[in-house]
Amino acid sequence: MATRDPEATRAKLLAAARHEFSAKGIAGARVDAIAEAAGVNKQLVYYYFGSKDGLFREILRERLAQPKGVPADDSPTTGARLAAAARTHLEDPDYVRLLMWEALEAGPEGAVAEEDGRRELYLELVERVRQAQAAGEIPAELDPAQVVLSRVAQVMFPVAFPQLARLVTGTPVTSAAFVDARTTFLRTTYR
Repeated sequence: MATRDPEATRAKLLAAARHEFSAKGIAGARVDAIAEAAGVNKQLVYYYFGSKDGLFREILRERLAQPKGVPADDSPTTGARLAAAARTHLEDPDYVRLLMWEALEAGPEGAVAEEDGRRELYLELVERVRQAQAAGEIPAELDPAQVVLSRVAQVMFPVAFPQLARLVTGTPVTSAAFVDARTTFLRTTYR
């Protein structure tokens, strides 16, 4: 008789769901397809996550709790931080795709997963920009929230709109040449 491993089952469901949600969005993702890809009974999705929406929220919560590949650098002026974030998203676009699906489904004013925690993270980044402005590292006349928003956009835009990035640069965002060019640009711009 096989022994049960709830953590392994949960991890398999999350991995399968990440792929399914990234490819098809919240409405298009199917619980039975997620369960089949994970090799488990679909009732386990409801057991572990309560609903398909609960599973989607857990994927975002988990990803937000574990930032990958971004240096622990408190300076909002460093290009290395932006370049590392861009490389992470270009090499693993699922997170940005999940955010895009969330935006399409929630609309501009709808509730989003882990909203309070995400808002806190961005408010912290805005505060870092204010501190850099006080230190003379960023022009004081710039709106700090707009600085943060612009930098997030610079990092995520090529992943969110790969067709536009390819049309502008002539290079697919999935190529090493694009990743290198983008990270070099960000590092140099924010040196």
